[in-house]
Amino acid sequence: MREKPSMLMPALYGGIIMAVIGAVPGLNLINCLCCAGVMFGGFMAVFFYKKDLMPDMPTLTSSDGLQLGALAGVFGGIVGSILSILVLKLVGNVGGEMMLGFMESFRENMPPEAWEQMEQGIREGDVSAFNLIIGFIVDVIFGLLGGLIGYSILKPKQQMANMPPPSQPTA
Repeated sequence: MREKPSMLMPALYGGIIMAVIGAVPGLNLINCLCCAGVMFGGFMAVFFYKKDLMPDMPTLTSSDGLQLGALAGVFGGIVGSILSILVLKLVGNVGGEMMLGFMESFRENMPPEAWEQMEQGIREGDVSAFNLIIGFIVDVIFGLLGGLIGYSILKPKQQMANMPPPSQPTA
């Protein structure tokens, strides 16, 4: 029986998917649905890994799904941070402007001081070390969940060995 393939490339692919979904303005709104984009990256890491498995290799296990999802989260956190900084420097704070436009309808219900403080924080919208660390942690945790979901969907079907045929109903 041959060894399992390397997890590095499938996890890198999943992390890149995770990073692109999280860094592209507008597309990153997918993550408002319980970090669906991040979990999708973990799922895709398991999908790419399963494609590399041959019949003479050990089957996919739940620990493989955990490892792939967490590793995809690590890659997604690193690549996502770089992409977020690039997008912020190239096109500006497009996401912050979209958010302010959406929240404009709530302006009359807020105290003016609160609105000004919130507007200032969103307009400044710079990348901080705190944001990068929190994003990295979130990517790893939800990538891990995506890897588990990927395992539960893509796991090999169990063979029904030594099962007797169903009996005929009696009339």
